[in-house]
Amino acid sequence: MKLSTFLAASALTAVISTPLSAETSCDATLMHGSITQLSATHAIVDTSVLIDATPAAVWATLTDFDAMASWSSGTLQGMTGDIEDGGRVTITFIFGTTEDGEPNVMTIPHTLIYDEGSVIGWSDPFPEDIGGGHDNHLYRVEACGDQTLFVQSDEIVGNPYAANFVAQLLPMYQVFNAELKAEVED
Repeated sequence: MKLSTFLAASALTAVISTPLSAETSCDATLMHGSITQLSATHAIVDTSVLIDATPAAVWATLTDFDAMASWSSGTLQGMTGDIEDGGRVTITFIFGTTEDGEPNVMTIPHTLIYDEGSVIGWSDPFPEDIGGGHDNHLYRVEACGDQTLFVQSDEIVGNPYAANFVAQLLPMYQVFNAELKAEVED
């Protein structure tokens, strides 16, 4: 599937949200996902899952990039390069399927945002042929008593397809989160 086909979804014009039913993130229900459209070119997808494990265990699984493809069926598949704050990395993703039904594998260079044990992500420009702008993609690991809240969020800024991006990313991120939870808790 071409990226332009990936983006060709009807525009999201309202805020979609499945809010947490709790007062704090540590009192969260098992899984959360929301989309917020701030303007025609700015939208945010925010997902989380509560994992029955320590933050160190979640972090170790999340950053074992050599093993990731064995449990992650989509989106993030692995990362190579300089794994440190400001490091240059190449990230392997799966975005849907090709016309032949095979996984659409993409490798994309990024500059890493990295805080050992708690945050990994990037904020890089999108190519002009897919609308330009940039994304702010973060994975966060937060202690919640004897459990861990794993948060995956992405903010698309300055891109006319922002609403389409986040609408398609929400279910993919929730699958990744559930697969991470299963891998860590197994």
